[in-house]
Order: sequence, then structure tokens, then C-alpha cells
Amino acid sequence: MRIGFFPNMGKSTIMAVLKMAAHICREEQIEVYLPDDLERPDTYKVLQIPKDHVLPRPEIFKHIDVAFSFGGDGTIIHLARQIFSYNIPVCGINLGELGFLNQIEVHQLQSHIKRVAQGDYTIEKRGHLHACIDREDGSKEELVPIINEVVITRAEPAKMARINLAVNNQHTQMYPSDGLIISSATGSTGYNLSAGGPIMKPDNRSIIITPVAPHLIQGISMVLEEHDTIQVTMPEREPKLHICIDGTFDYSFTNKETLHISSNPVYCLFVRFKDQCFFGTLFKKLASRRDELL
Repeated sequence: MRIGFFPNMGKSTIMAVLKMAAHICREEQIEVYLPDDLERPDTYKVLQIPKDHVLPRPEIFKHIDVAFSFGGDGTIIHLARQIFSYNIPVCGINLGELGFLNQIEVHQLQSHIKRVAQGDYTIEKRGHLHACIDREDGSKEELVPIINEVVITRAEPAKMARINLAVNNQHTQMYPSDGLIISSATGSTGYNLSAGGPIMKPDNRSIIITPVAPHLIQGISMVLEEHDTIQVTMPEREPKLHICIDGTFDYSFTNKETLHISSNPVYCLFVRFKDQCFFGTLFKKLASRRDELL
């Protein structure tokens, strides 16, 4: 078996965890690969990985069977966006605070890497979203793949946006609100959850629409089917709106343009262990976070 290590090198414990994981992989006769863009170029020497196993992205994706993400949810989302088209499953080692998307805690490294080596896991196919903008000049701009959510707001903070929503090209309503969240099931535990939206099982391929601080009584989420399409525009009085994808990628569009959102036909693959309960793990992590804050 060949596993790629994709670490967030900004984590304080990252080198110690990588050394531990590399040692376990050697014991299990697993070949380890590293991307060549890490902040510490000597990482492969420290982990005793052959130099010819250090490859650029996306070339490295052609040489591995499973991708290990070391970090928090942001790290695994970044990796999933890069790797989903190669049909390589992602397995997250949690070095973040909550790590809803990660499957392995650090104290489970020994047992769970062994389980991966033995094939004792399943592949979970998760839906994500595709978006594009019909520009005023007639061109079409493709946006980056949406793993968690796309958020439409005003560019100026604390300003109410007026957002027209259509589903399958039929007008639904205009939302006067701070914004609109359009989320995959994977993203249902992110901004959508904070805004009062529903939690969906990761393998549910629904699309969730949740308004942020809506005016009047319009604070109800909508759950659409995988084949539904979404069109977002704005009234004439709203000159421009801001788009943010997964909290990282920013765009804007005007009242002469249309944002289209739909399910991506290619799924993200995630490693899932059979004895893990999604909702049990989720609420356990939420409870532990709540206790930390009190």
C-alpha cells in the first residue's frame, strides 16, 4: 500500500505526529509519499522517506492509494478539493480543535493505520457543489469546487443584502438578510450549523440553503435534492454581492449576472471506519468544545 502524507506544517505538534505515523507505516510495510511543497523541505529526511517519494502535486496523486491529511477540517477540505478528481480516498488525522471531518485521533494512530493497511475500512462517497457565474459580457466563469459551502453576502460588513433565490429556474423568494449559505452535507456541520441549519449525514447528497440573520420570518432552511439546481441573482437596487467559498476563495457578481450552483457529478471519497458513529462522534465533540468554553 502507498499512502501520501499531506500535513499542515503550522501545527505545533506536526513533526512529532508525522514521525510517529511514518514509523508505524514502516512497521506495516506501507510506502509513504510526500508533496514537494512543504515549508520544511528536509521533512522527508527526518521521516526517513526516499527522496524519489517526494513529488509535486498533482503528480503525487497518481502514485498513492490513500491520502492522509494531518491537521484540522481546513486541511482536509483543502486536500479534498485537490484530489477528488483522482478518486483517491482521504483519511484525516485530527490535529485541530473539533475535526468533524477527520477519522483518526492522534492516540489512535497505531491501531487505525494498521486497519487501513489491512483494508478494514469503507469508502464514503460525499457530494460537493459546483458553481459558475454567467458574466455580463456573455462569458462563463467557473469557480473552485465547493467542499463545504458557498456564502453570498454584501462586501461591506453589517450591511443587509437582498438576494433572489431560484430553484430549477423558478423564483423562490427574495431574502433580505445578512447572507445566504448554500451547503453540501459535508458543510452542514460548519457555518450552516452555526446559522441554525440542519445537520446531515455525510453521505447524504442533499443541498442545504440557510439564510443568515434574515429580516422578518424567513429564517427557515431548505433542503434540496441532489439533482436540483440553484440560481442566485439580486434586485436592481443591489449593485453587487460578495461570494466566499469554503471561507477561502472570494468572488463578486453584479445585478446583471447570475450565480449558478449545482451538485458536482464526481464525489469526494473519504475513509470511514465501520465502528464509528457519525452523530455520536459529532455530539461528543460538540459537548467537549462546550465544556472548554464554560
